[in-house]
Amino acid sequence: METQTAPQAGARKEAGTSSAAGKKKLFQRYLVFLKPYRLRLLGIIGLGILQFAVPMTTPQMTRILIDEVLPGKPGFWTLGRVIGVLGAVYLFGIWINFLRSTTTFRLGNRMVYDIRHQLYRHMQQLSQRFYDNRQVGSIVSRIINDVNGAQNIINGGVINLIIDLVLVLFAGFMLFTLHWQLALLSLWLLPLYYLTFTNMNVRIRLTWRSVHRQMERINGVLVERISGMKVVQSFNQEDKEMARFEKQAKHHIGFANQAQMLAASLGRFSQTFTQAGNLIIWFAGGALVLKGNLTIGSLLAFQAYLGQLYGPIQRFAEANATIQNSLSNIERIFEVFDIEPEVTIKENAKPLNHCRGAVQFDNVSFNYVMERPERPAQDDKKGEYDPDLVELVKPAKKFYLVPPNTRVEPPPTVTEFRAALKNISFTARPGEVIALVGPSGAGKTTLVNFIPRFYDPDEGSVRIDGVDLRDYNLYDVRKHIAVVLQDNVLFSGTLYENIAYGNPDATEADVREAAKAANAHDFILDMEQGYDTIVGERGVRLSGGQKQRIAIARALLKKPRILILDEATSALDAESESLVTEALERLMKGRTTFIIAHRLATVVRADQILVLENGAIVEKGSHGELLAAGGLYRDLYSKQLKAMNPEEMLRQSMG
Repeated sequence: METQTAPQAGARKEAGTSSAAGKKKLFQRYLVFLKPYRLRLLGIIGLGILQFAVPMTTPQMTRILIDEVLPGKPGFWTLGRVIGVLGAVYLFGIWINFLRSTTTFRLGNRMVYDIRHQLYRHMQQLSQRFYDNRQVGSIVSRIINDVNGAQNIINGGVINLIIDLVLVLFAGFMLFTLHWQLALLSLWLLPLYYLTFTNMNVRIRLTWRSVHRQMERINGVLVERISGMKVVQSFNQEDKEMARFEKQAKHHIGFANQAQMLAASLGRFSQTFTQAGNLIIWFAGGALVLKGNLTIGSLLAFQAYLGQLYGPIQRFAEANATIQNSLSNIERIFEVFDIEPEVTIKENAKPLNHCRGAVQFDNVSFNYVMERPERPAQDDKKGEYDPDLVELVKPAKKFYLVPPNTRVEPPPTVTEFRAALKNISFTARPGEVIALVGPSGAGKTTLVNFIPRFYDPDEGSVRIDGVDLRDYNLYDVRKHIAVVLQDNVLFSGTLYENIAYGNPDATEADVREAAKAANAHDFILDMEQGYDTIVGERGVRLSGGQKQRIAIARALLKKPRILILDEATSALDAESESLVTEALERLMKGRTTFIIAHRLATVVRADQILVLENGAIVEKGSHGELLAAGGLYRDLYSKQLKAMNPEEMLRQSMG
């Protein structure tokens, strides 16, 4: 096995390397999701400006009340008119606030749907190598947790920032209109705000990024352990797994507390600056009032507008933890979008409408690529590095004059290459049965994974009907291939839905015929709900033989030209094996079939037997030819089948 660091490994797009798109600014990329809703977004911004701008009449009305109405000066304004205007402003603000809030949340929810939809579609296009290197829980965490977190950038982030910017400009204009010297004095705090936000935000976002990475580790372990709870309980490992979970959860809480502490500190810095600014203006403005250079009403109006200048900054400081959290979620989402599929469809791919079923491997070689963290986080209690923990992401510098790029490359990994197949060449003619035998780890399953293009070979080519698979439309290829495994996955739902999964356009009669051919119809009718019986997650309510027959019915309904059977009968009892084998015989009829199995009856009748060892074909031929050769096949044959009736073995070997 060859091991090297990921940058030196150079190689794989799906190892987490960034595409050119990944170098764009984060927010520019996020705006792509906003583009279809730009008119609605402009409407929300308009409502927000109205929501906050209309109350800006209050300081002016306060000045009129104090300087004109209460002193009894004659003019247009009376006490009733001032109170009437203020009441109308308050009611209008309440209505605008309700309309804007409901519209914003609807837009945010629609954005979540769009992002999650595109992310899931992108993940479906990634090849198996992507899933080989990741836990299911960590993948689900990106689709659920990160997308939910990204929603907050709309509900409480970007829209409010735009609105607040408009309000700051308007409030600043009114300040200069009332008294330009005081207005200049009030702006001295802005550089302090800028430097504080610049240096605190980078730390808050990177800390939130560590929070999400640790949660991804927790999700990965939880899904694994919950799926394998029978194993955990049967080996009495509940306490060990609980300790592992507590360790990860405490590490996560530590990061979350640190992120919240940084956000709270930023809020208090901002509050301190704001209060200091107010005190300075009260002092300077009060001195101007005492000298007769400013009226009391104007000073109160100035302070009110000053609050509307400082208010958005203070609001941003308070909401900053949510915003930085959302930005770290968005970064993680785009990390997945930046992973390019290895198995792709050519622009001018050929259709495969009619498949004869001829399969040819031509000098196919392939390496498995596995990745692991180069250096996991350190467990402070033990002083050792722990793969269950992540390290805190820290900024590169202690102080910044300009906002830095917070994009964080994935943690360094060690890439391990394991040779799986070496120079595999053979031809399967239409309708032939090809048996693959060999010791565990010889590469049998890897070989058949190339036929539906779960992987592409590193070297050589795989052809169907004389054409390289990479030249065909991928979806056309997979329409003509069905797979039956040793442990077939059934989805939560009814028996009918699981069978029809192979051909959603099939009629009810087609589904029943497929079930009959798979020897499944009778046991389905014996169930209380018949075809409407819920099978549970992964078919947990069915026996092993029943699950296999449902999987065979699903494959039959697809009517494939090429069939892959990977240990389809190895884990069944004698009665179930007999029923499944009979169903498989019907399924194989007239189809090019690849069988990975130890069952003698199937192997003996194969048109061609390929014997694999250490990723290479070491023997090839019929059952009789390979027995006569006296090589690895005969050795495996003797060891695996010695428990069979000797007379039956002799009869099969001679016939």
